[in-house]
Amino acid sequence: MLGMTSPAKNSLQIIFVAPFGLRHKTTVWARTLPMAQAIVAAGHQATILIPPWDSPEDAGTEETRGKVSMVQFSLAGGLVGTVRRMVQAIDAYQPDIIHIVKPRAHAGLVQWWLWQRRKRAKIVLDVDDWEQAWNPVNRYNRFVARFLTWQEEWGIRHADGVTAASRWLENKVSDVAPQTPILYLPNGVNPVPQITTHRLTPAGQPKVLFFTRFVEVSALWLGAFWQTLLAQLPQAQLIIAGEPLHRWLAEPFHAIMDDLPQVCWSGFIPTDKITDLYANSACAIFPAQPVPLQLAKCSVRLATTLLYGVPVIASDVGEQSSYGADGAAMLVPADATPAQFAKAVVKVLCDPAQNTHARSQATEKMVDRYAWSLLTAPLPAFYEAILGQR
Repeated sequence: MLGMTSPAKNSLQIIFVAPFGLRHKTTVWARTLPMAQAIVAAGHQATILIPPWDSPEDAGTEETRGKVSMVQFSLAGGLVGTVRRMVQAIDAYQPDIIHIVKPRAHAGLVQWWLWQRRKRAKIVLDVDDWEQAWNPVNRYNRFVARFLTWQEEWGIRHADGVTAASRWLENKVSDVAPQTPILYLPNGVNPVPQITTHRLTPAGQPKVLFFTRFVEVSALWLGAFWQTLLAQLPQAQLIIAGEPLHRWLAEPFHAIMDDLPQVCWSGFIPTDKITDLYANSACAIFPAQPVPLQLAKCSVRLATTLLYGVPVIASDVGEQSSYGADGAAMLVPADATPAQFAKAVVKVLCDPAQNTHARSQATEKMVDRYAWSLLTAPLPAFYEAILGQR
């Protein structure tokens, strides 16, 4: 099969099974790929199997990034045909560990299929979201929502080990499957060779950057926040970056924010434009409600923003608390009102000395504590411990 190589003596063969393609969602390239690359750097073999149902133009292709082969399967025969080919490929690789990425969709079905066998490789499950919290966001009907909820919890109960992207998820997995070994593995960063010097916007015209999927806070909250901030900094500009998973998620935000001054809708930001966006932003905000959807996640975007030295004001919620600790970000209480959050933003914008300190602290912390090479160092030993259960 394409992508197969002869493993070195004593090396492990790890197969990562992705739930979707590379184009529209971030999990595979921002989390799974760095994990696989770290495994290869440690002297093992790693391959990512991808069902590109959300990007069918990639079906049947293969590419290599950092010595990790990513195989995208044909979609012929629909869901069953694709899952069957993925299982057959796993059999051909004869892996030591099958690392399932998210316990749902194609990956979850592959896990279910493999678990039915009496003889199989060990299965490790990676969780980076509480998937059932997305059911109302996606407006699934009750039958689909019930199935996906069952699939998520079944997947957790039927894994030999779990890697969890947040402390909240670590605790949740322990509640669902108390005897299952868990490795806390938050999202990390790959240090860039040279961080572009942060450039403040012209005096009196600070740009406030808000990356959003339109689920972090309500449109009413954002509108109240922006009105309060403009009353104190009339020349400020709000840059709203990102696209909603569904059009209807953004509609309430447009209904409110389109009537407010100095709001710029940037939409999806291409990778080659992100550095300039960071360099021209006076600060970035990451408000979040203390609900499972936000408590469970581990934001790659927040980690990257801190890495690039943009002053960050964030709700003290979930993994945002860890990323922003020790002065890396201005953390605002989880129950802060829009006015209280705006007050924190104004404080950051009006204190250049604090800005300089925060930028240095953020970049240093990301490199020293959240480099992927550091975070993934325990992963091979975790695999070895799982294999020792045999």
